[in-house]
Amino acid sequence: LQEVSHKLVAKIEAHKRIIWACSWNPHGHQFATGSRDKTVKIWTVIVSPDEEACVKQLMVLPQFASSVTALSWSGGVGLCNGLLAIGMEDGLIELWSTSTEKTASDSLVPSKFSARPAFRLHPFLCHASTVHRLAWRKNHEEDTGGEMTLQLGSCGADHTVRVFDVKISNF
Repeated sequence: LQEVSHKLVAKIEAHKRIIWACSWNPHGHQFATGSRDKTVKIWTVIVSPDEEACVKQLMVLPQFASSVTALSWSGGVGLCNGLLAIGMEDGLIELWSTSTEKTASDSLVPSKFSARPAFRLHPFLCHASTVHRLAWRKNHEEDTGGEMTLQLGSCGADHTVRVFDVKISNF
């Protein structure tokens, strides 16, 4: 048997309504939370030298038209760049491009975090109702010309699974 231990390192009241989704940035200390309050918040976990942790809110994305029910963060090349897939109660899926810059090499706190809309999947390709899960996987190694292809899988309350090829240029 494996021995497993755990401890709570941080607890914060993060949204005004139920939180339905969260996802870690696979290449950084940031994570995103999505809620019935129609918001996505980006957080970072800061661990001090004495191993005390705290959670700091980096930003709140503009409010969405529908409740956020699913999140999946794909790391790009570089420490903290990537795509955040956001699934909503109305079945729509949006992709947001994220990036982080650090000024000091020893600092875990980003000096600048940004997120911007990258792409909204066409409603006819999305789910007819609530998106329940989103998951990324790397589809191909780096293609010529600085492109990378990922696959985004989604499942929803409409009893369907959808898989999208997502090509990222200039990563």
